[in-house]
Amino acid sequence: MHKLWQRTLSAAEVAAHSSDPETFGRNLRDWQHELRRITSRQAFAQRIQEPPPLLAGKLRDHGQCDAYLAAYVDWLCQRHGVPVPDWANDTERCAVKAWYDYPPLWQDALINAPGAFRRRGVFTRPDDVLRFRPGRPPMSSFHKRRKSAERQRRYRARIREKLRSLSSGKTP
Repeated sequence: MHKLWQRTLSAAEVAAHSSDPETFGRNLRDWQHELRRITSRQAFAQRIQEPPPLLAGKLRDHGQCDAYLAAYVDWLCQRHGVPVPDWANDTERCAVKAWYDYPPLWQDALINAPGAFRRRGVFTRPDDVLRFRPGRPPMSSFHKRRKSAERQRRYRARIREKLRSLSSGKTP
């Protein structure tokens, strides 16, 4: 494994690190693995906020990678109640030539592709990788220790105050 390699963390990184359609597919799959770790809508919204660079001129793929990325983000946003970013609705992010994930079964893909994909000329069944969890977002051990130390300081201050009031003869 290359020491400098790391998974793409945002939609913009998926496009920025893609040099051909195959690399785009690998980067997208890596990003999907990262999305599985997200537990809140806010964290997901941060990952899609920055607009990815357009790939159509660089990849010469008839805009299919741009369309797929925009459609995927749009579809996930609609499914999970997150506002769709403006860049995902850009008219330049539509495929000039229709793309089917498995051409021999094009009729099935045409019928079953979600609307966000069909509008952009991409016909596939995407994977929903987001699983938001109710409750508080996860916290690092550093933050847990810091909060615990602050609780301890407050508790000790209350005990000191009670002892001081008892020693002076006042009731708390």
